[in-house]
Amino acid sequence: MKRREAIAGVASLGVLGAGGVVITRGLPAVDSESPAADGSDDNAGWSDGPIELETIDVQGSEDGTLPVPNDGVTLLNFFAPSCGSCRRAMPHFAAAVDRLRADYADVLTVASVTPPRPEDELADWWDDHDGDWYLGYDPKSRLSTRYFVTGYPVFIAVDPDDEVRWEDDGVIDADRTVRRLEPILEEFVTDAADDSTESADDAADE
Repeated sequence: MKRREAIAGVASLGVLGAGGVVITRGLPAVDSESPAADGSDDNAGWSDGPIELETIDVQGSEDGTLPVPNDGVTLLNFFAPSCGSCRRAMPHFAAAVDRLRADYADVLTVASVTPPRPEDELADWWDDHDGDWYLGYDPKSRLSTRYFVTGYPVFIAVDPDDEVRWEDDGVIDADRTVRRLEPILEEFVTDAADDSTESADDAADE
């Protein structure tokens, strides 16, 4: 199956899932910074391979780029500083990240993604909300388009093949995030251990 066809299928499922979201917990908060409101090109997110997230120099991050997807599991948090739900979600997300890093730091990359804002404003927001992982811009909404993000906050975990393994939105407590991600991360810990064993066996056979 071609990538575009596969993603289109996911999009169809996402539409159906969104109907359930309306009933159970409401839609994500949408504001003027949302990719749904910026008039960007709907095809901006289509590309083969990783998209380079432009990261900035704040606590836990640095000036440069981060490929998405990355090795292992990449956990993305799409947000906007003006979004009230994003502010309420951050303490829960930060607590979940701390817990997950304690056991899965080798297979987990975390990045928050926001529309472009003045860096000093973002740095202040980041400090106020205890961010301590990658923070990057999505200036052309390429990542938002690729993962069908239409509001904030949204949380998405992808594997190295760019398969979405988990997705949720709104204000999510840390226990729920950890509970959903632990089985996914365990797969990568197991795979890494298996690869290490195979490498050791190959070396012994030589």
